[in-house]
Amino acid sequence: MTGLGRLVVVLGAIAAACSTGIEAPPVGETDVVCAERFCIEYPAAWTVTDIGDSFATFAHPAAPDEVVASVGAVNMEGLVQAAGGTWPQTVDNVVRTFWSLADDGKAEVGEVRPLLDGSVSSSGVYQGGRLWFRLVPTSASRGLGIEVRAPNRTWGDHADVFLDGLVAAP
Repeated sequence: MTGLGRLVVVLGAIAAACSTGIEAPPVGETDVVCAERFCIEYPAAWTVTDIGDSFATFAHPAAPDEVVASVGAVNMEGLVQAAGGTWPQTVDNVVRTFWSLADDGKAEVGEVRPLLDGSVSSSGVYQGGRLWFRLVPTSASRGLGIEVRAPNRTWGDHADVFLDGLVAAP
């Protein structure tokens, strides 16, 4: 085996090691569910596991304990104060605060992207795999948060449906 061939095998082994857990199927069709404060588009293969006035939770039937999503009201001021910070803060700083508290402080943010609509999208890792989070402010101190957790990056397209699918109250 040539040096290049060994390198390809080693890189393939590293990539496989970083992609633990169930692989994501194609997203397929989407559906919409509404609560009192929002509507959200989600991949139709997912199950709505709970819904209330200000939240909804989801799971993928292939791994319902590992591949989960939620959307719900966020008290941005309370989140910042719970982490020992002072209010007011920018939305991207609130997102960084979320990451500092996520998974008992063990999650690591990889990317934080402010978007044109004033929301902030982010992604990173936690002990169980990948985490995607978007915070959409609805007032000076309140917002809606969308969180998707999955074992690996292959679930990114599914996360995008949730993160891009939020619609304000019907």
